[in-house]
Amino acid sequence: MGKDLNVSRLCDAYGSLLTEHRLEILRSYYDDDLSLAEIAENFGITRQAALCSIKQAEKQLNEYESKLGIVAKSDKIDKCLAELDAATERDMNGVQDKLRQLLNELRQ
Repeated sequence: MGKDLNVSRLCDAYGSLLTEHRLEILRSYYDDDLSLAEIAENFGITRQAALCSIKQAEKQLNEYESKLGIVAKSDKIDKCLAELDAATERDMNGVQDKLRQLLNELRQ
């Protein structure tokens, strides 16, 4: 099973909405880079139970993101800030126009 590193970002945004047990298992897998066998041993469950818990948590996190879009909005803000920063270095006269454009993007 390949690790989707985006799950760590989703976990940061929505992890508190998961059960404590499921969050611990997910963090063990993604943040601590433990194998399913190690997680199973640490939590006293089977490898299959560890895998199921991880998959269910991933599904929940993706559902939260599809409904709330916090990570996508954060990415959009980061992109706009980077563009604004670049604009200030290039041309101070164009900063006001760029700022208006980016603010309109963020409002959408």
